[in-house]
Amino acid sequence: MLAFFLLVGALGLGGAGYLLASRPPTFHGTTYDEVTPAPPFSLVDHTGRSVTLDDYRGKVVLLFYGFTHCPDVCPMTLSKLSRVTEGLGRKADDVQVLLVTVDPERDTPEVLGEYVRRFGPRVSGLTGDSASLARAYEGYGVYTMTAGHHGMTHSSAVYGIDRAGRLVVVIPPEATEEAARDDVRALLSL
Repeated sequence: MLAFFLLVGALGLGGAGYLLASRPPTFHGTTYDEVTPAPPFSLVDHTGRSVTLDDYRGKVVLLFYGFTHCPDVCPMTLSKLSRVTEGLGRKADDVQVLLVTVDPERDTPEVLGEYVRRFGPRVSGLTGDSASLARAYEGYGVYTMTAGHHGMTHSSAVYGIDRAGRLVVVIPPEATEEAARDDVRALLSL
């Protein structure tokens, strides 16, 4: 009789494990009701190479819009994303952080290259001509506005794109490092 209860218990735990494993991951950030391909872009990275979003297929992409002369939000966000990826261990190699400039007049590829090096090897800076950048902003609903002398106001969310190139989650600027890391882990599990 004991063997019967042990067998039923083991089957129950196995079934529960299957149900838990087959559930979609949960996110702290805002998810989309319908997961669709992330809006494409064609820009230039900090090495001068032309890139598209498809070039990062197979990696989780954390897409952020900012600028190198930003005094607070941009360096804090990129520092947080660097710590998030470092905390992933070996899985960090499957994550790419992309900074798309909102200040292309000052953020040349060379300036972006110097800036992103501060945040580690998984961060790349992107720029482009005004038409290419406008498409990259519009696709994600990003706003930018000049604010005072050499200042910028811009969207500060991080867009989480899965390995298949689908826009899955928006990580808000106030997300803790732990919440952001959980969301990246969830993206990696897709």
